[in-house]
Amino acid sequence: MGRRRTFIESEAISSATAVFAERGFTGASVDDLVRATGVNRASLYGVFGSKDGLFQRCLTETLAVLSPAATPSDSTDAAGAGREKLDLVLVALMEIAPGDPTVREALEVALDRADITAEALGRRLLERAGSATSSSATAAPTASASPPT
Repeated sequence: MGRRRTFIESEAISSATAVFAERGFTGASVDDLVRATGVNRASLYGVFGSKDGLFQRCLTETLAVLSPAATPSDSTDAAGAGREKLDLVLVALMEIAPGDPTVREALEVALDRADITAEALGRRLLERAGSATSSSATAAPTASASPPT
């Protein structure tokens, strides 16, 4: 009889996602993942197969959560925040995708699932950057300007 799993998979995925988000795939070592998840190396490999497998599960889980929250027809603040988070994840994937076929495939699936093209994502990011720039440029100064004494 095999040993029972002593960790909650969703918690391990959540912890690993934070490590990947902070350090990137290449920067996150298996030792980092073991420390963050509290799961020993053998169990991580037993459940996820490899660091790539764990990364893939982290992507799948993150995209599954973010994609429904980012539906274009929903204009609520929560949907806007969901779209923003999804956009950031997609941009990060676009940076990694050229050198990693697994990430490239995950990106293609994510873009398809979110019903968005790379061009539309780029336009959305540029529009958001433009509105952030124009709102900060038109904001009134909060402190009075007085010459130094």
